Amino acid sequence: MRMTPSLLHALVLCAGLTLGGAACAEDAAPVAMDPALHAQLPDKVKTQGVINLVTDAHYPPCEVFADDNKTMVGFEPDLWNAIGKVLGVGINPVSIDFAGLIPGVKSGRYDMAMECISDSLEREKQVTFVNYAYATNEVYTLASNKSIVNDPLSLCGLKVGVQSGTDFEHAISDIFSPNCTKNNKPAIKVTTLPSADAVLLALYAGRIDFVLNDAAAAAEIKKVAPRPIRTVTMPLMPKYYLGIVVRPDNQQLAQALLGALKVLWSNGEYARIMKKWDLEPVMLEQPGINLFTTRPMQ
Repeated sequence: MRMTPSLLHALVLCAGLTLGGAACAEDAAPVAMDPALHAQLPDKVKTQGVINLVTDAHYPPCEVFADDNKTMVGFEPDLWNAIGKVLGVGINPVSIDFAGLIPGVKSGRYDMAMECISDSLEREKQVTFVNYAYATNEVYTLASNKSIVNDPLSLCGLKVGVQSGTDFEHAISDIFSPNCTKNNKPAIKVTTLPSADAVLLALYAGRIDFVLNDAAAAAEIKKVAPRPIRTVTMPLMPKYYLGIVVRPDNQQLAQALLGALKVLWSNGEYARIMKKWDLEPVMLEQPGINLFTTRPMQ
């Protein structure tokens, strides 16, 4: 589904694709190439002069397509473009379904993936994460649905929609449904759908009772929802690290990306990008590698 103009205008306002406004963060000094980090890149990347990146550009404020249906805007495009400048290479992004992101990197078709991908033990067994932010989630439901409150048991027996391949599936199957059965309540009924857009459409149509989604996306989604929605902060909701995904055997690229992120932390560009997209609450203190296991959350 193509994003509606009002959402796109809100997202591209600070990207310079429409009229700017006072809400945009001030521009930082130009980001310069770091020769040492460029030299650290794999020979293939240095030769081709570009990193091939895969994403699913239907997930604000991470990334969506602008009005031209080609340009990707969001905090991650700002971040990956800044990384490219530090490394002295271009970034070539393509958009596919979320479920294909990690397989696409594992197969070698793409050098890296970014789409607010949450780090987990299961995923770390397949790929390496270069972490750059936190993620917190909320329950989204129609405003007319008053049965869902901030008690996880209020979800028991209801219908949820989840996007295939996301950690939202595991949150339901491993946390919320077991909590229901443990308390002698019916399990949550899961409908798995191929895209974030399809999940939200099912909610608006009343085919499901609620969805799980990133808390940071709530403001933008509420702006364009065809029916009023509300969000509920729920105990038991896991907190995640987000990260860039690369192949485990591509440690040259992983370390170069980590080095570039450290530059963006030190020169203030990372903070500028996160402030621009109102994401200061999920800023990571320092980037790292596979933080799910190397820096576990308390």
